[in-house]
Amino acid sequence: MQSREELQRALDKMKHEYGEWTFDIPLPFDIWTRGNCQISHTRLKRIVQVVSDLSEKPLSECSVLDLGCLDGIFSIEFAKHGANTIGVEIRETNIKKAIFCKEALGLHNLDFRQDDVRNISVESYGKFDAIVCSGILYHLPATDAINLINRMYDVANRIIVIDTHVALQPIERIVYGGDEYWGSIFREYSDSATPEEKAKTPWASADNPTSFWFTRPSLVNILNKAGFSSVYECFIPAHLNFGKPGLEHRNRCTFVAIKDRFCEIATSPSVNTLQEIWPEHSLSYVPDATIQDGLRQLYKRIISRLKRVSGR
Repeated sequence: MQSREELQRALDKMKHEYGEWTFDIPLPFDIWTRGNCQISHTRLKRIVQVVSDLSEKPLSECSVLDLGCLDGIFSIEFAKHGANTIGVEIRETNIKKAIFCKEALGLHNLDFRQDDVRNISVESYGKFDAIVCSGILYHLPATDAINLINRMYDVANRIIVIDTHVALQPIERIVYGGDEYWGSIFREYSDSATPEEKAKTPWASADNPTSFWFTRPSLVNILNKAGFSSVYECFIPAHLNFGKPGLEHRNRCTFVAIKDRFCEIATSPSVNTLQEIWPEHSLSYVPDATIQDGLRQLYKRIISRLKRVSGR
């Protein structure tokens, strides 16, 4: 058992070698990885609550796979609730920090693996009651993102939680398996970025210079096509701006997909073979206040001109 002074020295050494932590994680002796910044991590609260609500058993009896875990706060939180948890992260610096926290906290039900999330499979990881895919899907090319959703379906026993950015407009079209999906391309790096430069940007993709952000309807349609029995968007617990007033991103949302048996409908049997898709723009959110004000002003000008033309 380390003393407080030994733990603080070890933490300082880790920061010197691997850089600052992404998340402020509490360790023994009231030591925090970022010094106790008093940041309310509302996305963490949302995702843990969702899994707790929908897992059909206590978290202490669940197995959880955390994809793109960075320095491990989601994995650590689930493990502290007793869940057998594996965190997957491609960057060595993040894995070193995550393992440091795991060992400092003595979490024997927690494992971290340095791997590309695109490699997950039943053969290499087994199956899990819940899979957390937070902040990773929008860092992948379109085909890789769809493949990952299909792999998560195979690996999940029941729940996947996807917290991701979405495209607000259908700008780019892709075709996968004969189906059409829409979204926009996001630039991660310049084409000339070196491996060293990529390694120093933990909030970007691992290697691909561009990624694809699906629209809400397209992402829902992909989950539907993968075979999930139902899909939901989470609003409560609310995720605002890390505990500060206001929305963090208008284009960020949390989807929950449930893998269960399909319920056969007796009184409308034709619906049992029906698989509908959401058209583009059908799940768009109301524009923000600035856009609405502009639309109202435009509407008033149009009405005023029509009245002048009609002589009213």
